[in-house]
Amino acid sequence: MADLELHNPEFKITVSLSGAEKTITVKPDETSDGVEYYICFSGSDKITQIRLDEDGTWDQMWGELSPEEVNAIGSAIQQK
Repeated sequence: MADLELHNPEFKITVSLSGAEKTITVKPDETSDGVEYYICFSGSDKITQIRLDEDGTWDQMWGELSPEEVNAIGSAIQQK
């Protein structure tokens, strides 16, 4: 497995969550079978983990964000 710390360093995105612009820190990681997912933090609080499914939709693996918020984060990740 590749070392994601070197190949996919964390980055920041800005998205609208709960009606407010937030800066989210995104840390790419991968499952044991090599599927990439993204751990998202607001400050020091982990708010969600998402991944892009094979059908092109964003899936929330952990967290309680609305589907619209998950899609907003996913779209910002894709634009990075």
